[in-house]
Amino acid sequence: MKHRIVGSLVLLSLAIIILPFWLDGAGLEEHQTQQTVPPMPAITQLVEIETVDPSNTQVIALSPIEKAVEPVKLEPVKTQVKKVEAKTPSLLDEQGLPIGWVVQLGSFGNKSNALRLREKLIKANFPAYMVPKGEDFRILVGPEIDRVKAEALQQELKKKFKMTGFVMNYEINKP
Repeated sequence: MKHRIVGSLVLLSLAIIILPFWLDGAGLEEHQTQQTVPPMPAITQLVEIETVDPSNTQVIALSPIEKAVEPVKLEPVKTQVKKVEAKTPSLLDEQGLPIGWVVQLGSFGNKSNALRLREKLIKANFPAYMVPKGEDFRILVGPEIDRVKAEALQQELKKKFKMTGFVMNYEINKP
């Protein structure tokens, strides 16, 4: 037991001697911060501003304020208004045919899909028809003479069928 006590005292004395060196951070690099301070600005002389007494009439007489100018009476200018006739857009094209508008709801590569949509529109009492364009089949609704009516038709189709079409010029197919 004596050996245990002696061993414990030796370890304790070594710990007391070595631990302060080990834990003081001497082995670690200290992080030094450098702060640069700008040079001191040059000191300028402050200018003292004179105070002026506003009740002193001599100061007011020397001030650079211009005298008030009398208002000039202006005579009213007579303007002439020329009537310009507004050009109303022609309802006829170069060939003398009425300009119309249609709503295109889709362009299909498969003819059966186009026919199915056309039948659906016809059952809902819309003037729908199919036009082949190359290899595609367009589904058109209309025509309408007024573009505003065609746009209203587009909105109605959007509400009922949830399909966003677009308004385009109506073309008459020549045989």
